[in-house]
Amino acid sequence: MPADPPLLSLIGIGKCFGAARVLTDVDLEVAPGEVVCIIGPSGSGKSTLLRCVNFIAPPTQGVVRFDGCNYHPVKGHSWNPLGGLGDERKLQKLRCDIGMVFQLFNVFPHLTARENVALGLRRTRHLSKADADARAVLELESIGLGEKLNSYPDKMSGGQKQRLAIARALALDPKLMLFDEATSALDPELVTGVLEVMRGLANQGMTMLVVTHEMHFAFEVADRIVFMDQGRIVEVGTPQQFRSPTHERTRSFLSAINH
Repeated sequence: MPADPPLLSLIGIGKCFGAARVLTDVDLEVAPGEVVCIIGPSGSGKSTLLRCVNFIAPPTQGVVRFDGCNYHPVKGHSWNPLGGLGDERKLQKLRCDIGMVFQLFNVFPHLTARENVALGLRRTRHLSKADADARAVLELESIGLGEKLNSYPDKMSGGQKQRLAIARALALDPKLMLFDEATSALDPELVTGVLEVMRGLANQGMTMLVVTHEMHFAFEVADRIVFMDQGRIVEVGTPQQFRSPTHERTRSFLSAINH
């Protein structure tokens, strides 16, 4: 039987900010249920690539193919789904189907944990307040925040705020989860709890694209690892293959961070 088509295909993705080119000709596929970890030095374009996937930072060139639909930029417009211009409903659906967790949490400080999760359910999934609140409670309890339902983010630790951000994304039933350095802003003792949540999602079959400096996590959880440098993909392989990388730049990077 033929293999399932990729859930996500990035085809010739390029990104410029003014005259500065950040990404060049990036091609990558992510299969349903696959965990792909992206590693590389700071400034290599990893986070920008994630933002191109859901058009938070629309690519300058190339195609994002997600769940069978093509999304590509058009000169003078931020995005172009299937040849149509300005269809914000399609863009909203894309972002609902692709959950994203940022380095600095991006939770709403003026809302409680339950309100943070319920807001997206009401606005994008059009649930009633009662149904959204009920779903928010379930999501927060499943991620270990049952005692923080009515707490505001300033009364939560960094690890709890990041788990709140994960719960908010998961509540929308995304088909793909993007994690952009989800642990790098946390104190070391708080990293483990967030990684455990991510490990649990991987074990449940969630499709994940993860930018990370947590090399132990990448080698343990990823199906494939992508090494980026200077806006390009240098090497792609399984964790086992990355124990003996073929590219000299990959070897020097891994050697430097392992010392």
